[in-house]
Amino acid sequence: MSPPLVFLKRNGGRLGISTEALRTMQSYVQREPGSHEAGGVMIGRYVTGGEDIVVDLVTGPLPGDRRSRFRFYRSKRSHQAVLDREWQESGHTRTYVGEWHTHPEPDPTPSTIDLNDWRRRVQRDTFHGEELHFVIVGQTHLRAWEMTRNSSCDLRLCTGHLQVEAVLDAKFLNV
Repeated sequence: MSPPLVFLKRNGGRLGISTEALRTMQSYVQREPGSHEAGGVMIGRYVTGGEDIVVDLVTGPLPGDRRSRFRFYRSKRSHQAVLDREWQESGHTRTYVGEWHTHPEPDPTPSTIDLNDWRRRVQRDTFHGEELHFVIVGQTHLRAWEMTRNSSCDLRLCTGHLQVEAVLDAKFLNV
């Protein structure tokens, strides 16, 4: 079964996001004026024989995270424990593929803080492959980006982002 949301990557591969991962992210959409940003790690697998990645699940806010209306700080320890468990339970196939968080705006764009954090992650984090993926969930839209290890300044908007709006209306907001 195909993931309900698929982004096209610059290398010709696809980034698919599962229904389970979408439901988790959707549950934290900042619809109320006092709601806080949320986020976590994206855990997925690389499809054998190609450039495709499937995000099977995401962590939500965990103990040690700090949340406010316009900020989310993810603590390393509790999210790493989930990553380690998924890695073991999946027979070493589920791994860290990126980060996600919410923004209190309809159509999200990365802040300077986001961009700096992403650059730091692609340079310092341990991960498979050459890129990490970053999702920001807004009040009505979800956007995805990828960044490579070799270029800390190169923000790449996934080319499939324009196709997502219809999917969001039908699937994401009513999951």
